[in-house]
Amino acid sequence: MTIPAVSYKAFGDMPRPVAPVGTKRWVVLYIMVAAVLLTTLACWNNLSGGTLVEIFREDGNDVPPPHTQYAKMARYLVHKAEWVSMGSLSTVDAIKGFPMVNIISVADSARDEKSTGVLYFYLTMLDYTAQDLHKDNRLTVMLTLDQDKYCTNNGIDPMEPTCARIMISGRADKLENGTDEYAFGSRAMFSRHPAAEKWIKTDGHNFFLCKLNITQIAVLDFYGGPHYVTVEDYMAADPDKQPAAADNNSERQIPPRFSSTPITVQ
Repeated sequence: MTIPAVSYKAFGDMPRPVAPVGTKRWVVLYIMVAAVLLTTLACWNNLSGGTLVEIFREDGNDVPPPHTQYAKMARYLVHKAEWVSMGSLSTVDAIKGFPMVNIISVADSARDEKSTGVLYFYLTMLDYTAQDLHKDNRLTVMLTLDQDKYCTNNGIDPMEPTCARIMISGRADKLENGTDEYAFGSRAMFSRHPAAEKWIKTDGHNFFLCKLNITQIAVLDFYGGPHYVTVEDYMAADPDKQPAAADNNSERQIPPRFSSTPITVQ
């Protein structure tokens, strides 16, 4: 005769519920999906140079002004700019008189301070831009809303008119050391470009501080061609002031790409 095996429980032991097999499978599946998603997001962020994190960190208050406020758009772009594309008339023999361009670090105020609208920058005679401007101090700078990848991150090609850009033409004026404006401009540059402090201390380079005296401002921030802003309107605009509620009646209409009106040849 076979005696059945009997299991005994210690006093006080409570039976432990056993999860159904189906529930365990779903828990494991959820964990695996979450791990895959987190890994994918991390890889995306690394491959995109951290733009994913920047999107989540984006400051909701730092938005471009409405495209119909041309003077304010110009001041907004100038204040945000860390550098400009600066065009001059070349003095190099082989291309004398040709347009020449260079990347120049700029600042219109110290970082996180109120906008002034005046661009300050350092030059050295070792660089062709300073040599060109020494001969003819007329210049044009261009600034784009995509300098901090705003357009790219919003799916707008940098060449599209809706990716705002401004062209400021004027003359470069050298500032005299010891003046209040020189102190302000150098402090603004050092704040935004700490390397500038090393530039001016480097033997033989002789960097000097300049500012751009504005003659004309062209703003292209929507379809239909550029708009020209007077220096008075530009200086009076306040890019730090929050815009009022948008008025749909003031919005410019997007011109049709192709005209539906038949063309009559006479």
